[in-house]
Amino acid sequence: MTWIEFRHRWLRAALVLGLAFGPIALSVVPANGQEEALPLPEDKIVVDIDAPDEDVFRIGVPNLIGKSTQHTATGGAVLQNDFRLMPGFRVIGPTSVRHDYASLGLAVDLGAWAMLGANGVIKGQVFGDAAALSVELRFYQSSGGGVPVLRRTYRGPATELRKWMHTFVNEVIGVVTGTYGPFGTEIAFARKHRPGHKSVYAAGMDGYGVRKVSSGQGISMLPTFGKGSIWYTRMTKQGTFITNTRVGGKRVIGGKGITMAPAICGERMYFSSSRSGNYEIYSASLEGKGLRRLTRSRGIDVSPTCGPGGKLAFVSDRHGSPQIFAMKNDGTNVQRVTFRGSHNQTPVWCRDSKQPLIAFSGRDKNFDIFTVNLETQEYHRLTQGQGDNKDPAFSPDCRLIAFSSNRRGSPGVYLSGQDGLDQNQVIAGTAETVRWAR
Repeated sequence: MTWIEFRHRWLRAALVLGLAFGPIALSVVPANGQEEALPLPEDKIVVDIDAPDEDVFRIGVPNLIGKSTQHTATGGAVLQNDFRLMPGFRVIGPTSVRHDYASLGLAVDLGAWAMLGANGVIKGQVFGDAAALSVELRFYQSSGGGVPVLRRTYRGPATELRKWMHTFVNEVIGVVTGTYGPFGTEIAFARKHRPGHKSVYAAGMDGYGVRKVSSGQGISMLPTFGKGSIWYTRMTKQGTFITNTRVGGKRVIGGKGITMAPAICGERMYFSSSRSGNYEIYSASLEGKGLRRLTRSRGIDVSPTCGPGGKLAFVSDRHGSPQIFAMKNDGTNVQRVTFRGSHNQTPVWCRDSKQPLIAFSGRDKNFDIFTVNLETQEYHRLTQGQGDNKDPAFSPDCRLIAFSSNRRGSPGVYLSGQDGLDQNQVIAGTAETVRWAR
């Protein structure tokens, strides 16, 4: 293959992947047999401000009580922020409270909270100091007659405080909804520093504790979680290969051409590679051995992602434009998934088998976030008119979707419910290829 041919294939794959390498002008000639796709849905989200809030659980969350104002304020703020980010909940914070809740200790005046519309209340108290902290938490429901339906006590160093709060919120969400919450999990993303320099970062799903996790100079991108590590792609002068945080950025699998975009499904990694002269989907062991080629098409196949029941989703332009496809993890039973829009990319599968959903980025005038139900072919738009929104990632319970956005004045990582409402920025600054630990 000549350098011109190689560069053409790399740029074409970059467009299919949705990678940001600066201005690229490239015209791709549609392949024969291209299927005409309907446009993506353009229905904007309409909120009826007079509609009753019947499906929302209003939860009272005052600050914790205790002598250590630093820990009481921090603990309360974590609880309040978690419920603020969770679809289906509305927080009644300390500024709304007019009665003396602190004098009651861990007890509650349900009548006073009912006047504020609360369906439930969390009370907490902090004892001890930073070296030996003890936190008692109670959750009351309005129908519980003043008896807590959930009580927990946590003991340890103050560095564990945030983890305790997340754990308690998850349990409260489980009591209210029947499904444990996602707080305390992590997200990863890539961030460009300057031309030719990009790194992979990780943070709590609430945006706390952003830290760089990739090693070396140059370009590190396309992160994913698997087997206790964050895996990612590195581009160096020696080639483009897959690595992870456990091996400090050293090559796990590379080879001829470009090897990139890992997804860790069980005991194997799935990735795209141009080693055959065209971008195809391959799999290998987590040590980079036992290479298997899974796709064989004249188009470009990239962006594999893990699904339930041993399935994979990926992006292919085999029908003329980038679309989402699905197949078994052995490469059989390939099926096209998206039939609307002319450029769909970066799929992520809801791993809850009861929700046959894939979220993806679709290009309309800009890139926006959509979901498609694989059984009904029902599409739902989450974003519109807010710049480019890309790279969705489902929370472990599929109730939240994280994505990157370059919306004017507020670029960063956002969280949204499946209905596209309650979008909240959790990380400020440029970000791309968001992934969520499971």
